[in-house]
Amino acid sequence: MKSSFILGALSLLATGCAANMTVPDSLFLKSIAESVSLPMYTWSANGTHTAKGYTTKAGDKTSVEGMKEDCDNINLNKKIAVDFRSDVFGPGLIGYFYKCEKIRDDTNLYWFTISSGNPSQIDKMCDPNTNYPIVYDSQHNTWWIDEPFDCTQRTSPATHSQ
Repeated sequence: MKSSFILGALSLLATGCAANMTVPDSLFLKSIAESVSLPMYTWSANGTHTAKGYTTKAGDKTSVEGMKEDCDNINLNKKIAVDFRSDVFGPGLIGYFYKCEKIRDDTNLYWFTISSGNPSQIDKMCDPNTNYPIVYDSQHNTWWIDEPFDCTQRTSPATHSQ
């Protein structure tokens, strides 16, 4: 079974319900929800987001290789990020990144779904004025500057109680 199919099912985890509420009797989804400590009730958002990768913290030279590796990794394996950008949001934001595309020489575009038990984290992430300090990614030896998240859809626990 292709990993993209299996991991595509993980997007169900980030739609505002715990796995056992989304897909009854799904051991697979329930195990993942438990392993990432997905709260029973979550607020979620999805959309697109851009980021620029650099070879140094000064952000003076594009990390072409690191940006390509990150896109290749996300497109092949998908990515769940527990405590995503805790330096900005604090603990508890769980991100699922499932598609990446190079849109300029210095910019990648990412498709995401992100959930949290804390609605203010989703509000802050979807706020176009939120600033993101440069952060180091040791996996790709790249310094990243995240740009604002474009949240095209948002849900709350009440959305899923019907």
